[in-house]
Amino acid sequence: MYKNTQCKMQAHRGVSTEAPENTIPAYALAVEQGYDIIEADPKFTADNVCVMLHDYTLTKTARLGGERIEGDVRVENVTYEELCRMDFGVWKAPEYEGTRIPTLKETLIFAGDAGIELKIDNVIERFTEEQQSIVFELIRSYGDKVGVTGAHVDFIEKVAAAVPDAILHYDGAVDESVLGELDRISRGRELYIWARMANKRTEWCKTPAVDAEYAAMIKKHGKLGIWILSEESEMQAALDLGADAVETNGQIKP
Repeated sequence: MYKNTQCKMQAHRGVSTEAPENTIPAYALAVEQGYDIIEADPKFTADNVCVMLHDYTLTKTARLGGERIEGDVRVENVTYEELCRMDFGVWKAPEYEGTRIPTLKETLIFAGDAGIELKIDNVIERFTEEQQSIVFELIRSYGDKVGVTGAHVDFIEKVAAAVPDAILHYDGAVDESVLGELDRISRGRELYIWARMANKRTEWCKTPAVDAEYAAMIKKHGKLGIWILSEESEMQAALDLGADAVETNGQIKP
């Protein structure tokens, strides 16, 4: 919680300002520093292993033999065995050399053992039916306090049916009709409805930026999440709007 408030702190890709994003070291820092939720991004390999990686390509975070992987090498075209030969830490800092890519199963087990919530990004909506089924089964088998995010109501309904214990996170467009559908689907389950803070990190997003009216509408139907914050002034603005959770890369500490 943030400084004696009831607002949860969510670490975007783990504490990605200080450790290589979407790796166990970044997730471990989130636990050590007192974050309440880890946000993580799944992708699938060529042999259908679910791993944690934000980008679709390997250029940013993967190194092989100390060298950057150039070109459009997509994770979906690489096997898990091939990924395990790559380094996913040294790009961030020398002390993280040797960090390997974690699987979703490993991440679920880590979060469960650490007692921290895990939130799966809405990229899961774009997976195949088979891949979604794999994710849902992993959560049912190894998950504890796991949330799944969707930007469309029909996907939130699918999650609710497939994973009865999942925390629901919605980050799509909002109006009274959508909120009514989310009420119907959640039926008293924990539901977070996310809105963006107007800043450079979110300006690419087409959903409205949060303001007092938008926040009040959301809070009638669920918990208000606000993303993505990097300044204490933004944190105060989020608290003034009644935020129940905020997301940061690690610049704002619990």
